[in-house]
Amino acid sequence: MRSSLTEGKVGVTLIKFTLPFLLASIIQMAYGAVDVLMLSWYASPSSLAGVGNGSTLIASLTSVLFGFTNGGMILLGQYFGAKQEGNSAKTVGNIILLQAGVAILGAALILSLGRLTISITKVPGEIDEKGLTAINEAWKYMQICALGLVFQAGFNTISSMLRALGDSRTPLVFVSIACVVHIILGLALIRGFDMGASGAALATVISQALSFVISVLYIRRKSLPFKFTRHDIKPDKIILKTIFRLGIPISLQTMLSSLSFLVIATIINNMGLYASSANGLINSVINFYMIIPFAFGSSLSAVSAQNLGAGKPRRALESTRLGVVFSLAVAIPCTIAASFFPTRIISLFSPNENVVKVAAEYLIPFSWDFTLVGFIFCINGFFNGCGITTFVAIHETVAAFAVRIPLSWALSLLPGATLFHVGVGTPAASLVSLLMCVIYYKVKLSGGKLERLKIASDTA
Repeated sequence: MRSSLTEGKVGVTLIKFTLPFLLASIIQMAYGAVDVLMLSWYASPSSLAGVGNGSTLIASLTSVLFGFTNGGMILLGQYFGAKQEGNSAKTVGNIILLQAGVAILGAALILSLGRLTISITKVPGEIDEKGLTAINEAWKYMQICALGLVFQAGFNTISSMLRALGDSRTPLVFVSIACVVHIILGLALIRGFDMGASGAALATVISQALSFVISVLYIRRKSLPFKFTRHDIKPDKIILKTIFRLGIPISLQTMLSSLSFLVIATIINNMGLYASSANGLINSVINFYMIIPFAFGSSLSAVSAQNLGAGKPRRALESTRLGVVFSLAVAIPCTIAASFFPTRIISLFSPNENVVKVAAEYLIPFSWDFTLVGFIFCINGFFNGCGITTFVAIHETVAAFAVRIPLSWALSLLPGATLFHVGVGTPAASLVSLLMCVIYYKVKLSGGKLERLKIASDTA
């Protein structure tokens, strides 16, 4: 299970670590995409809109909680890179404690605030040809997913922990099994039993539960690359303090970013059922386009953390440069394809001509964002791995609330405005983020300042 990201050729090490992570991310993204495809073909627009809104709301309500765990993974990577096995074990124990609390609190938030958030975001309430409404479908989806949150939290924790330790292959096996189960169950429940959003939620929860059980059995059999016992599962003041210092900015950034897209979703929901359905559909398409830079960005967080802990920050920087190059090699062709052939792309995901037409308009401005996030995701991964989580939260928040929301809202008020106009705010916000990142690096990290960075201390 032990795998060092601090040795070997930089490009080879990065690719070998990122490739399994990329495949796992593609498969994990397929969870939502499979739901969207099956709902598009075998369910009503209300079910599609309900799942689209419900999944967005769940992500927004739980994102602030899971950020603390991400802070723990950064700390674990640094301790592991520095070969401080005692502190690595303590960090794992504290991550487990935090994630258990996250699962319970997250479920409580969804069940208590779900109806309110559905109302606030103005999910369409019109009745479709099957007698369903997006409001009720979203609530059904959220309730079932909330009850299964403990499995999602447990599975994500073990997978993230393995990646922080340099093992990106094992989580690929876990998520592959889950995806196969999810597809089989989804077809049975959505098409066979016509369960709509409830079927999508049940398929997700059951597949995640299976993945969690398998991952726990794996850990018990293989063990971690350092001594870890149940006695390490107890609060450690210094470690918890560092996890919160790193995790709070990540939580706030994720929460505020999700909130900004909730505001955008509210704007879109006011444009009718087809627009709302198109938003859910386009989110799945965009996730696939974003998967390459997302995978490299997430990998670079572990790579940077380990190399900083090992006293090799320049290796982390070189990995980031290569991550950007690899991301752009895919992002640029995707931008061109989505800009010139949006209808053909969207028609692969839905047979509904009205939804396809609206979604294609939305895809065009988002395609411009593909190239920009090739830079931003990799840079954010580097910054997070180096413990610079506060700045990441700042530039993402500024971009979302000073650019994305105001511009999208203003353009939506234009006479004859479509989802194309609403979507322009997203690449504009990414451009602002990129400029802020470049300026921050030049001012704060150039000229030998990078070598002096360190976030982990010896607490053993």
